[in-house]
This record gives sequence, C-alpha cells and structure tokens, in this order.
Amino acid sequence: MGQSVVHQKYKLSVVSGGKLVLPRASNRSCCNKSVTLLTRDETCVVVPFNNQIKVYSLETSQCVKTLKFANNAVLSRLFLGADAASICDLALGDLTLAEGGTADGAHSDDTFDFSVITSVGDVVVLNYKGKLADEPKVIQLGTLQPNEQVVKLFRFGGRVSVLTSEAETSATYTYRIYSYDNSERKLSERKRFEHVLLSAWSSNDKFLCLLAKGQNSKKVLYLEDIHDQIDSKTLPLPSIASASASSNAHFATVMALDHQGSQLAVGYASGVINVINLTDQSTRLLKWHIDSVLSLCFTSDGTYLLSGGWEKVLSFWQLSTNLQQFLPRLNGVVVDCNILHDKFYSLGLQFADNQSNSDYQLLLLNSTDLKSRIAISGPLCVFQTAVRDVVYPVSAVSSKASASSADLQKANKKQQRKLLKRRRQDFSSVFEIQPSTKHLYFPHTSAVQIFDFYKNEQIHYQYLASGLNNSMGKVRSELNLKDPVIADVKFTKDGNWMISYEVEYPPEGLLSSNDFSHVLKFWRMSASGEWELQTKVLSPHGLKTPITSILVAPRSVNNSLGCLTSDNNGGLKYWSFDEVLNNWALSKVAVPSVNHFSNSVELAWSLDGSLIFHAFDDKVTVIEFAAFKKFYEDSAKALNEFTMDSAIQSIMLVNDSNLIVATQTSLNSINLLLGVVESSFDLYPFVNGVYKNGHASRLISCDEKNGRVALVVNHKTLDAEGRPTLNYASHVLVFNSDLSQKLGAFEHDEYISCIRWNFDTDFIFLDTKNRLGVVSTTTSPEMLDEVDKEGALDQLASNEFEIELQKLTRAQKAQGLEPETDEKEEALLDFINGDKSGKLINMNSFTSMFENIENVQMDTLFDRVMKVIT
Repeated sequence: MGQSVVHQKYKLSVVSGGKLVLPRASNRSCCNKSVTLLTRDETCVVVPFNNQIKVYSLETSQCVKTLKFANNAVLSRLFLGADAASICDLALGDLTLAEGGTADGAHSDDTFDFSVITSVGDVVVLNYKGKLADEPKVIQLGTLQPNEQVVKLFRFGGRVSVLTSEAETSATYTYRIYSYDNSERKLSERKRFEHVLLSAWSSNDKFLCLLAKGQNSKKVLYLEDIHDQIDSKTLPLPSIASASASSNAHFATVMALDHQGSQLAVGYASGVINVINLTDQSTRLLKWHIDSVLSLCFTSDGTYLLSGGWEKVLSFWQLSTNLQQFLPRLNGVVVDCNILHDKFYSLGLQFADNQSNSDYQLLLLNSTDLKSRIAISGPLCVFQTAVRDVVYPVSAVSSKASASSADLQKANKKQQRKLLKRRRQDFSSVFEIQPSTKHLYFPHTSAVQIFDFYKNEQIHYQYLASGLNNSMGKVRSELNLKDPVIADVKFTKDGNWMISYEVEYPPEGLLSSNDFSHVLKFWRMSASGEWELQTKVLSPHGLKTPITSILVAPRSVNNSLGCLTSDNNGGLKYWSFDEVLNNWALSKVAVPSVNHFSNSVELAWSLDGSLIFHAFDDKVTVIEFAAFKKFYEDSAKALNEFTMDSAIQSIMLVNDSNLIVATQTSLNSINLLLGVVESSFDLYPFVNGVYKNGHASRLISCDEKNGRVALVVNHKTLDAEGRPTLNYASHVLVFNSDLSQKLGAFEHDEYISCIRWNFDTDFIFLDTKNRLGVVSTTTSPEMLDEVDKEGALDQLASNEFEIELQKLTRAQKAQGLEPETDEKEEALLDFINGDKSGKLINMNSFTSMFENIENVQMDTLFDRVMKVIT
C-alpha cells in the first residue's frame, strides 16, 4: 500500500459543470432576464455561466470555446468568492477604447473582442477566439451607490448609457440612467425614477419603458429615448376593464417595447396581455394564457408579439389579425424570450418542478424553421433542501413551485431567515456514473439528465415517469399536483441495464395524501441510445412501503444482472434477469425480521457473491446469499452480527476484508477476518443532525479497484466575529482501505452535495453551485482545470528536461511525499490522525539517470525510470 501512496498522489480541482445563469432573474423588475451575445459574423453565441463563459457554434450546436474563471486570476477575483460580482451584460468590441471604438461597426470583422459588464460596474475585455489573456483589460465605469447594481449598458451611434437599479423593497426599485464619458472614465447621472415595478427596453438599445407607482398608488409609464434627454413621456397605465375583482387582473408581471417605441405590451398575472399604442394610448387585449404571462417580446418590425408562460408554449401573435401560432411542448416554463438579430429566438426556460434550485435552460431557435435548435444548460441537480437564492416564477396562485403577488414582498427575507435558523442543513444530492460510458446521471424530478463530464455537455434528457409535466405545462391550481419523482438510479456492472426507483404522490388535501406509491423499473439500453422500459414493478415491497436502498449484484452473481432492494422494516428482496422469460423477476425474499421502522438501511455485497451485509438501524447482519438467511444462524460463536454505537449511515466492503461503517457518530473499519474494529474516528460534530437518515452515504465513496475511501465533511463558514454565515466550505479526505492512513486532505470553497467513484482512478463530486470537480491521481490536461492547459509545454525545450525533472524531484523531497495539510485544517479536522507514509523512493534513486543524459531518446529515459521504480 505504501508504494501506491508514493506514485498516486491525489489532487482536487473543479473541472466542469456550472450553472447557466439568467443574470437578471433575481431582479423582479427586469423583464429581460437572460443575457446572450451574437458574434459579429453571426456564427456563434456567447453565454454566461456561474463559473465560466461559453461560446457555442450556431452551425454545429457545439461549444467551441470555454473561458473558465478559475483559469485566470483577474476573472477569479471578479466572479468567484464570497463577495463576487455577477455578469449583467455583454457587448461586442472593446469598451475601454477611445470614443470612436465604442460605435458599432467601428471594428473590422476580424476583431474578436467582447466586453463583459459586471453588476458592480467593472468592464472586462475578453476574446472569443484564441487564448485567454493572463491580464485581461479591466476598467471601472464609475462610482455607484453601495446597493446599486448595473442592469444594462446601451450603445447607440457611439454614445454609451448605463442603466442601474437599487432595491427599495422586494417589489420596488429605484432606477437611474447615467451617461458614460469614456475619456474621463466616469458616470454622470441623467435621470432617476423611484418606486419602479417593471422595466423593459427595445432590443435596438434605443427606448426604455418603466412602470412605476405614482401618486395615490396609481401606476404610471415612463417612456424614454435613452440617448436623447428631451424625448421623454409620462403616461398613465391604461386600466383593464375586468369583471373579476381579483388582484391578479391588475398585477402586471412583464412588459415588452418595440423598436420604434410606439407599442407596449403588458402581461398580467391573470394571463391577459394588454397591447398599448403609445401614440394615441389605445389598447387591445390578447387572451389565451390561463396563468401569469412571464415573457414578452416584439419582432423588429413590430408585426408579431411573442409570449410565454406556465403552459410551456411559445405563442406568436400576429398583431394585425390577432391570429396565433404556437410552438408547444417546450421543456420548461418560458420565463424569458428575446430575438437575436432577427435570425434566432432565444428562450429562457425554467424547470419549475425542481423547488430546490433554479434550473434554467437556454433554447436557441432558428427563426425561419423553428427546428434548428441548441439547448444549453449545466448539470440539473435536485438537492434535499432548497439552496440559497432560488427564484420561483410568478403565478396567479401561491404554490410550492411558484411565487404569488403576495409572496413577493416577503419571499427573500423569509428564505434567508429560514436558512440561518434551520439545524438540519442537508443539501445533499444524488447522481450515479454509468460504468461503460462514464456519463453522469442526475435524477431530475420525473426525468434523468445524462451529462458528459469530460465534454461538459448534456447528452440527453429523458423522462422516466409519466406525469402531467411531461406532456403539458401546469397552470394555476395544477401547480400543487406533484409529478412522480425519480428517487434513485443504479446500473449493472456492464452498464447495459438501468434500475430506477420512483415515488408517486397523490393530490394534496385528501385523506390519502400521505399514501405514496412506489415503483421499481428496469431499463435496457437500445440501439438508438435511448433507455427502453423492460420491466415495471408496482409496490415492490408491498403497499405504501418505500425502498430504502438498492444494491446491484457483483459480476460473480448472474453476471451482475441482479439487484437487492431493502425496505424500512428490515425486509430484503433479490431481483434478477431471467434469460428464458426475457424479463426481470423476483428470485429471493427475506421477510422483515424486526418490529420497528428505520430509514438508516444500507447494503454491501462480497465480490464472490456469497455474503450480503445488511445494515438496519444500528446493527449489521451478515446474510448468506445462497440460503438468503442469516450466516450460521444456529451457531452462537459465528460473527454474523455487529452492533454499532448509533444509526448506520453507510457501509462499504473494501478489498473483501474490511467493512467500512459510517454511523451518526463515528467512522469505523471492521476487520472481518478478526472480527474487530481496527480504526475509528469521531464524526459526531460534523454529521449528527445535519443530514437526513441515510443521506450521509451520498458523501462517502469507495474506489473498488484499490480500496481507497473518500469522505466529505461540510461546514458553515464563520464571519470575522465568529458567527455562522449562509456560506459553506467543505473538506474531502482520502483514506486507504483500512482507514489507517490519510492519503489526502483537500479544501473546497462550497458545499459538496455528492461524491462518487468513476470506475477508474478518480472521485467525482458535485457542489451546490452545480459545479463538478474531481479528486484525481491523474494529471492529464482533461482533468486538471485550475492550470491553464493551453500551451503549457510550448516553452519546454528538450535540453531543459533534466532541469525540470530535478525540480520535480526536489519538490517531492521537500514535501516528504505526505498529504498537504496546514495548521488551520488540522485544527478543524483533529478527529483524523493518519499515519505518515513510508518513503520508498528518494532523491538518490534517480541519481544514476543524470550521469549521462545528453542525447538520450525519450523511450530510453522511460526505460531507466521504470527500472528504478520496479
């Protein structure tokens, strides 16, 4: 074991993932939620994520460039960290140039610069082709108020104006328009608007419309020519004649303004759209939506209006005839729609059924055929508890998946208070890795998202359960109907079969509302790449009885075409694939042997398939698989049961000799040959009360090839005065198979919600910002993200090889081949006392190689290294 410690040193890095952001989604007053940028040649689109900026080719639908914030010190300082800014706008060209450089068309077509405008007023100039500059240009637009944030930057005819907002309450904002002087690098305030409810601007950056509360709480419209101070209007908002006394009929949710500043569309929570002619103030109503209108957009010539909402349908209104066309069956609620240069429709979709996170997808449609489309999103994760800053779309009714007009006043503060006070901060999640393709599978409400970790792209999104949400959108009271939820997925060792477990929920408010249905499904991979349902089992452990754990059989049992399922009453069942019936069937049953219920149930299986370890509550029972009953049940001396100190959270059989058992209070390694606990560590301060029963198993994983164990410890960060904050940090600890040595200890700046072994040499983890990281022994450029891999070896000449190798050797000696830990980390994690690894290779081992190294071929040098090592 000591030798492998020397040669395989672990590293932690954030590699891929990330969350697509709609930068203005958290600002309720902004009607334009998403930010995208079409390049000058109109072949690519630039899209911001929370950890990177990605460039997609519109021809191939592939990501062609990734600008990762972590690869650059300047971008890391601006966009990562506790007090990081967000991207609020993107603009073509270099805004830091002199006055002439800001006008559209002032650059030649071979210029690939674009400017990123941050919420605090910084401008960063990047390039969407070529290498990311080490020191990108950064300027400050000007000084802003403490709580003021940039919303949008307008350019028209060489002039630059900046729109900012400052929250007054959860529903009203103060807006300011500034003129930007490029030569003096300062902002001068032109106009201020208070008590603003909604803001919208024309897509040609010329006109701005604000809906605000005026005197006596009457709503007024401010229409501004952004670059002309003289041309401005103040109009009353025309009231809608409505028979309904509901406040939804008067609650405006979204607005849109056309290119000429002559037409304004206002969408209401009742589903009505009011199209106002601003020249004569005449109005007409468009009625089709039956819940809140969430997005509106005019085409450039003003002849069509696009609208979207909870129905998951994009509606095209021909304004001259009021006729409609539809684009139905979209994946999510349409919270934003925009038009890019008349060629593409950009739709912001939200998967509103996931109440634990704001899951967005950007859909780009070709405006000519509506078929050529690019769907852009990061990993879609469902967390046990709602994470910070979740934004729910507005609806006519209050539900768990939406915010009503009454909720807007209190939603944000209420969520903050709840997060600070809650004792159980369980943000754990579920994902599984398919053994053959190494794709990541994220259960996502009624579907599963298949994600390629290495390409950092979604491969497929497939519904596994049939519900209302799959076929159509849910509106009004339907929002309280909960669709089936995929609770877990597992794969056979060859990756050809997928096992899914789903829970179906009855409607709320009934006597049977707590009678959940449980379904086990077995899926086969088809030739087309889709999973096809082969077997469906209703109530696999009896009516209302949940499945608490699923364990796939090792290859030695029916070539892994089998699985164990357990329930919360001690019952155990074995399912296997029958070649004759060409179906899955129940093969063995062990009836419940206890008289109480527990969700702390875990399973482990020996490699030869002979023994099963069944952990229930605080006991581990050894079961003989052939007889499917307790091992040596009649013998009093047999080691067939272990009682632990508290409820068991996870068990793993390592190298067929050690049983790793994590309880609510401790992490233990039991030597099965001797029947004794070899190592034990105190986990109580980190696990007790924080995770729901059984969920701590999501934070422990085992490398089945060499028996190494990875453990995640999450904790709240403290402020300067030692009080807990809403921010989290985590540690990943890697041990050898019997927990006697700590092989690595790493810090991560965010809460880790799940960690899994990737059937190779690495552990892959997911954090609450939807980022994917790796704890790896490999140093390939695909895996390590924090080092800029472009041109890393370009400067290394052949005669410098000896110098570089000596540097590495000196560094190894200085580190003593021990895990990197500092005093602060040791103080925090003082419950771990790993032994130091023995040094099998030292500086003198390679001395003979350097005596005659000139003109030596690379393969000869490799042979010499191998001789020393072996």
